Amino acid sequence: MDDLEIANEEKAKRAAELVIANEEKAKREAELVIANVEKEKQLAGILIAEEEKAKRADELVVAEEEKQKRVAELVIANEEKAKRVAELVIDNEEKSKRVAELVIADSEKQKRVAELVIADEEKQKRVAELIIDNEEKAKRVAELIIAEEDKAKRVAELVIINNELQRLLQLNSDKDLFISILAHDLRSPFTALLGLSDLLIENVRVYSIEEIETLLKHIRDASKETFTLLEDLLKWTSTQSGKIPYKPQILGFEGICKYILETFNTNAFAKNITIKCPATDHVSVFADMDMLKTIMRNLVSNAIKFTNNGGTININTEENSGLVIISVSDNGIGIKPEKLSNLFDISKRQTTKGTEEESGTGLGLILCKEFVEINGGKIWVDSEYGKGSDFKFSLSVSDNQAALPKKA
Repeated sequence: MDDLEIANEEKAKRAAELVIANEEKAKREAELVIANVEKEKQLAGILIAEEEKAKRADELVVAEEEKQKRVAELVIANEEKAKRVAELVIDNEEKSKRVAELVIADSEKQKRVAELVIADEEKQKRVAELIIDNEEKAKRVAELIIAEEDKAKRVAELVIINNELQRLLQLNSDKDLFISILAHDLRSPFTALLGLSDLLIENVRVYSIEEIETLLKHIRDASKETFTLLEDLLKWTSTQSGKIPYKPQILGFEGICKYILETFNTNAFAKNITIKCPATDHVSVFADMDMLKTIMRNLVSNAIKFTNNGGTININTEENSGLVIISVSDNGIGIKPEKLSNLFDISKRQTTKGTEEESGTGLGLILCKEFVEINGGKIWVDSEYGKGSDFKFSLSVSDNQAALPKKA
């Protein structure tokens, strides 16, 4: 039962109580009329008694002439009494008049009570009609609520369908992008491979050993570039389809740094670049080991690529509100401002030659973003063109503070 029905029942109850109270009042007023009538009757009896008394007084005057003096006195007394009786009669007439007026007033009051009863009956009738109307309204509201629930259910189903459609559209868009990248980026290395292979085949008996070695090195470099591109593309498509397993654990960051130093020792030595990884022995993160290694490999590889001979790369960590902020900074050539906003966008993938014309696929930073987000973190960059870059990403300190992975 809703609040309106309760209020209507209370209103009907008070109306019924008012009718009972008015009936009690009418009953008491009727009793008052009866009492006044009885009082008038008593006054009339007094008048009759006084008349009888006056008659006996007259007979006493005739019978007892010898007591004329006393009779005269009695007459005077009776005259006084008669005067008082007359006054009493007048007073009783006034009272009777007031009683009559009271009776008329009571009649009017009873009439008003009757009208009030009729009005209350009308009000009760309207209340009953209102209750019925409210019940109909409540019924319609209930039907409307059911309709709205059905509508909300259908909207939720449409949202699910729309999300699935968006996911399928994104997958289709990713497929188109993947094909576009393959068509665009594989053409150049394969063209180089075919051209160099044809040149070598045609001149194998003509070229010197040194010239053949040079051509073979170019073929090897083109093959490595093609293989790296394919490997990065396969990793990226695997993240989009959720095929890369996500197995987070507590990792000591010192071990990750040692792995990076060992991996890039030769590359850094070739350009006389120093890689520093201080104060990481007590730092731990909650992340997938393979993904974290891939992130660090890409960031450090880029730093080496865009740092001049004799430069420095620093790997630092900072704990902040349950997160570890990991930074890979260099004092290399930096990034132009117009390129900063598109670094992590696959649809605006860009490749830049390193300080010694090192090539890249343009997918490394995009993979970093995917893997950082899978581990519940964020990645960003601060860079000043001509002075170097500072890539930073966040990871949770422990599994209790780790965010849910953004992608499966």
